[in-house]
Amino acid sequence: MSRPLFGAKPSVLRCSRCGRFVDWEQARLQLVCSCRPQLELPPVLVRAAEDGDRARVERLLMSDFGHLTIVAFGEVMHAHEEAALVAEMKDDLAGVLAYRLLDGALHVVALATDPLWQRSGVGAHLLAEAELLARAQGRSRLIAATSNDNIPALYFYQRHGFRLTGVARDAFAAHLKAPGAAGFAGIPIHDEVQMEKRLP
Repeated sequence: MSRPLFGAKPSVLRCSRCGRFVDWEQARLQLVCSCRPQLELPPVLVRAAEDGDRARVERLLMSDFGHLTIVAFGEVMHAHEEAALVAEMKDDLAGVLAYRLLDGALHVVALATDPLWQRSGVGAHLLAEAELLARAQGRSRLIAATSNDNIPALYFYQRHGFRLTGVARDAFAAHLKAPGAAGFAGIPIHDEVQMEKRLP
């Protein structure tokens, strides 16, 4: 069976200072305090994706990841074919969380936020709804995985109670068009970082 190949994540991020959009590879980390002015934002509505949402969900996942194939925990998945939660702000599709239910866990397959709504709580709202769903389905934990370069995702998940559980060395080497391609901030992509959040 041939392995799906994909390149480094082409995501667009938004600069928190000037608001310009930044290419994934050119983005840089910066230490800041909480002095940023608080903006009045519209409410975030999170709900289960419906059939009519599929095209918008696929577009957002594609624009965020550059592909729809996700490799995690030794499996290849297609994010747009999984069940999903969607977040809306002002009738815009602001974010999507694709997931699947496994034995005892809800696996966050993909989490994408429209760059226009980054840092507005969309990801946190989606994750909170995923926790409620996991509990309702009798699951005791959430699990997620990301590439070693994805510092924003590692920050986000750990800030929301996830713990690192493992590293699959060179897990992405067979799936990248150019193994070791530059990812976030030019960091070479090699390994899969696995995380979980246990639900009380």
